[in-house]
Amino acid sequence: MINIKKLANILNADVILLSISNKKANYLNNNSEAYNKYIVNLLIENIDLLTNHAYHSLNYDSGHVLTVRVTVETIVCFSFNYNKSVSLKNEILILHSLSSLKDTGQLIYTLYNNDSAPNDEVIITQFNDKNHINKKIYVPFNPELFFRLETNIVKSIIYSDKKKLIKTLEDFSGIALVGERFASNNIIRGEKDTLISYIAVLNRAIVQWGYPVGRAFQIHNNLIQEIELSPQFIDFFQTIRKITWLYFENMKCYKINNFLPLHQRIKQYIKEHIHENITLDGIAKELNASKKALNPAFKKEYGTTITKFIRYSKINIAKELLITSNLSLLEISTLLSFSTTSYFVKTFKEITGYTPNFFRKNPDL
Repeated sequence: MINIKKLANILNADVILLSISNKKANYLNNNSEAYNKYIVNLLIENIDLLTNHAYHSLNYDSGHVLTVRVTVETIVCFSFNYNKSVSLKNEILILHSLSSLKDTGQLIYTLYNNDSAPNDEVIITQFNDKNHINKKIYVPFNPELFFRLETNIVKSIIYSDKKKLIKTLEDFSGIALVGERFASNNIIRGEKDTLISYIAVLNRAIVQWGYPVGRAFQIHNNLIQEIELSPQFIDFFQTIRKITWLYFENMKCYKINNFLPLHQRIKQYIKEHIHENITLDGIAKELNASKKALNPAFKKEYGTTITKFIRYSKINIAKELLITSNLSLLEISTLLSFSTTSYFVKTFKEITGYTPNFFRKNPDL
């Protein structure tokens, strides 16, 4: 069970164990009791449906739940809440849980049973507001309707209007965005082009409303890279939904963080710029603060210097990338702005006691 919790942490998911016979739930790593109660109610309401398939993806207005029937009596549920703040690592893997639904489901099964997983396909289902199953009926693509809904999505992000975003995304989900406009043998390319175009619109919108340009384009580049590397989109609209909530949360956090105390703004700056070569001069300039005031404020609250915190943060992200991606040491060291790969390896070993390659082969350490 430890490995399942570790996988959930890497994928930024909550884990819920469902007992089929008595319809009870056991939380393994709940971060929000109210949030989990809502999800568990949805799962228990439809538990009979979940017993019919090995893998099921259940979608709702701001997330999805991947369920895996691991035994006759038990279902493991990975719950992905799109309303969570994200780190660089989460952005790089933001679409992983959707583009690799079957692979993730099989991995959960294998980790639980220590045995090979069924090769069944993932069944995708949409919850409606009444907690029942709803089969989506798509309307033909209408450019005017598409533009109007896309505009409403942008406004919801800019003004942090969560209720409006949920409603607009639900309307948006009913449009056949790709199927009618691309040949049947070119659907994947059509989906990727649609996603890339959509991201460009959201990126330009948040920049125009004050979001830092460099940070916006880092989000943009991370998403585009993941889209291009994805072999398929099993649940295309849910991918759009997840991208939308990513922009919503980033914009909301940016506006809130402008009013935080200095130590919290420093920590948030490091989180948002962890892929860069962060310096005290850069932090002071960005936060409009005295360079001399940075370390005292930070150390008083967190008990460590800014430089040490940056090093540990970079290595924590590197550890998760080593486990969850096929990126080379050069790619990881470049992504995290280490001056050389050898310096990255040296830093990694100083902090963890292991080389990156050894850690990748022994992730349970």
